[in-house]
Amino acid sequence: MKLRYSLLTGTLAIAALTACVSENHDFEGNGADGKGYMALNVTQVEPQATRAVTPVTDYPVTLYTAEGSKVESWDAVSLVPAKYTLAVGNYSVESHTPGIIQKKMTTPYYQGTADLKIEKEITTNVNVVCKMKNSPISLHYDADFLSVFTAWTITIDDGGDMALVFSNADGTTPAPVYWHFEEKVEKLVLNFRGTTQEGSTVAARNELTKSQAEEQYDGDLTYFTGGDALNINFTPVESTTGKVTAIAINATVTFTETSSSMTLEVTDSGTLEEPETPTPGPTPGDDTSITLNLPNNMTVNAATEKSLGDTYIKCDNGIKSIKVSIESTSSEMIESLGDLNTNYGVDFVGGAEIVDNSDIVQLFNDLGQPLSVPAQGDVDYTFPIGNFFGLLGFLSGEHTFNLVIEDMNGNKKNGTLILTVE
Repeated sequence: MKLRYSLLTGTLAIAALTACVSENHDFEGNGADGKGYMALNVTQVEPQATRAVTPVTDYPVTLYTAEGSKVESWDAVSLVPAKYTLAVGNYSVESHTPGIIQKKMTTPYYQGTADLKIEKEITTNVNVVCKMKNSPISLHYDADFLSVFTAWTITIDDGGDMALVFSNADGTTPAPVYWHFEEKVEKLVLNFRGTTQEGSTVAARNELTKSQAEEQYDGDLTYFTGGDALNINFTPVESTTGKVTAIAINATVTFTETSSSMTLEVTDSGTLEEPETPTPGPTPGDDTSITLNLPNNMTVNAATEKSLGDTYIKCDNGIKSIKVSIESTSSEMIESLGDLNTNYGVDFVGGAEIVDNSDIVQLFNDLGQPLSVPAQGDVDYTFPIGNFFGLLGFLSGEHTFNLVIEDMNGNKKNGTLILTVE
């Protein structure tokens, strides 16, 4: 097993991608006789709109059989022998940005795979071309927008469990977010909610679709995919009476391989209307029947009292789902979470289901941090985020826990907790 624990210290260490050896490999390949040689080259499709933050020479490399079994791995391209001996057969080689891709990142992530055929006494050159797998999304507010709205929240939803959220808390010139799109995303749903200088609340819903173009980053004419740099601009529209009646959205996508751009189709005008006064009491889709009491963001270490991380959840209509996803500035943390998925089937990077999940119970029992999980229909549950303190205490950085709660009627509530380890 790749995962190693120390129950005395609470340290989580991962032995993935550590086979950085330079000797020849005696793997028997596909059963063919003889040996041949691999000469590896890794390149990167350098985008116009951004620059990679990690040199390609530092990208990890993994060699697989044609059937997908791991043969060898190196922590960096620079550690791969210039001429590497392999048994005759078919293989594939993968290289990527260090770490595991996350749904939301602050930097680009590149990955590439190439097939390799080793023939007897022949040196085969293989070139792995790494392309962007996530996409920079930038929001821009013009002067009129900033003069009208004092607060706003903008969500961009690609159909996954997690939506991208921007708000006035991100400032008037928010930094780009690198977003990993779901598979086959044909449209993005953009929701806007803002408060004007007069105190009115206005809302709009739009859909953005990707139309045909002569050039794309990765040859995809229909779906949003890695390398599509999105730029979205917001401008308020006033009526003749001077009241804001609509929000104009101009959205473009730049294909970072070629730097060519195209305008995205906005499916409606985004008319802004003041919402009606809500009827007292919960309505379908209302989350007032859900209680999510998260602790305040905090700085922790291995000795921090576990109970400080207790997160109380109550659903008047019964709990249906509790999904927990974790983002981190620590590459060690992301690699550790990746190994938890491999060894236990618990995917905290993409979002782990807590309800009725016996794998979660087994994982934390093995870590010496036992917990129970709720069953569907239970009314309340306390999720002990403090069970992570002993592990996080040795992984400096900022670790963000995202929780999505859903009750049996389909109502949802989200929450976020940021744990900082210095």
